[in-house]
Amino acid sequence: MAEDRPAAGKAHPVVVTSLNPFAKLERQLKCWTRWSDLGFAVRTANVAAEAERLRAAGVADEAIIEIPDEASGRALFGKPTPLVLPLLTRFAEAMPGRDLLLTNSDIFAAARSAEVTTIYRAQAPAVALVREETPTHEASSFARRAPYRGGLDTFLIAADTFGGVVGSLSALPASERMCFGIPGWDYLMGAAVLSLGGVIMDSGLLLHESHETTYANVDEFLAYVPAMQALGMATGPSAAQAAFQFFQRIDHECRLTAAASRLARLKFYRQPLAATTPEGRAATARFLAACPFAAATTNFAVLAALADDLRAAGTPDMERALNAFATGAGVHADFREALLATLFARLCRDGVGAGPRPPRASDTRHVRAVAALRQAGYKDDALERRAAARVYAVELIEHGIANAALHDYLVLAADNDVERALLAMIQSDAEGLPDAA
Repeated sequence: MAEDRPAAGKAHPVVVTSLNPFAKLERQLKCWTRWSDLGFAVRTANVAAEAERLRAAGVADEAIIEIPDEASGRALFGKPTPLVLPLLTRFAEAMPGRDLLLTNSDIFAAARSAEVTTIYRAQAPAVALVREETPTHEASSFARRAPYRGGLDTFLIAADTFGGVVGSLSALPASERMCFGIPGWDYLMGAAVLSLGGVIMDSGLLLHESHETTYANVDEFLAYVPAMQALGMATGPSAAQAAFQFFQRIDHECRLTAAASRLARLKFYRQPLAATTPEGRAATARFLAACPFAAATTNFAVLAALADDLRAAGTPDMERALNAFATGAGVHADFREALLATLFARLCRDGVGAGPRPPRASDTRHVRAVAALRQAGYKDDALERRAAARVYAVELIEHGIANAALHDYLVLAADNDVERALLAMIQSDAEGLPDAA
């Protein structure tokens, strides 16, 4: 089906984000390309050093908004990501009369047309949008809903209300701390949107691949509590209480706008298709021949697409593999699912790069990971073995470290013969595993 384009004389919102050239750039560029394919003009805001890397990665110069260091969070947080308020001000000056769609760089628009923004825009002149969580983009489906209301990733602001949003934020001292990648800015932006008569709603189709949070200090939200109080959106007094109060408000607002969210999904959701290669399909078939029971809880096409990603040059993303096998069946099942993901990744990486090696004293990442595991002090054996299995998987697949002591612990922690068999297959040479029929 051909995708809709804007009607004559009408321009879609400009998508503004901030690509991180130092972490999982390929995943971010996939999201970037999707926005562009839908007909949006897309821009990324970055300091000069990051902009140089992005140009080297193929991002067009005209798509980069180069910001000075003082317009980034380097001085406040040690991170050169854009401060939100200066970015909004610059956008208003550079593109007067244009609507803005401000979004995180890892949000994938699973839409058949950019016209979905007309449904959002019809609800209010300023809209905060909730993402849909998914293990991988290809693993999403129309029937599978997983809105994440613990945060806000995308904001659609009409040109005629832009000044009101910027003015409302500028009146709050805490707005000077609003910065991409730092906790709290999205809540304050959402509070400002609501205070001006805007809405918060489930997007229905803005996908986010699940990953562990990179936020280092959730207490940073404490700086926003007075501002949230001033806007009447939270009472606090602690950061945790204020955050939970606004989470409840997000949940409430999404229920009020549920009909519009369902319409957006019904009319515009487009299933991301899994593009696979013969090699990816062969690796998947080989895995399912070794573990036929896994076929009931996995999707062949999703795994085949994941296999190609795991086989690609560079560091494989083991977190995506772990997510793809997660069924949500509970912490006891998590252990076996982590082992399945590890075996699958091991088969996909067969013949790619050097084989696994024992850990060395110089492996600082390994030393920190094992130390953190020991210091966690789990009081539940199931949680401990789950954590250990995930550490083992990341070390083996991403860093090529075969930790024999950790493997032995996993064998002792295994509850049944299936789990022990999976561990044996992970440890064995790939040549010893069965071929697909």
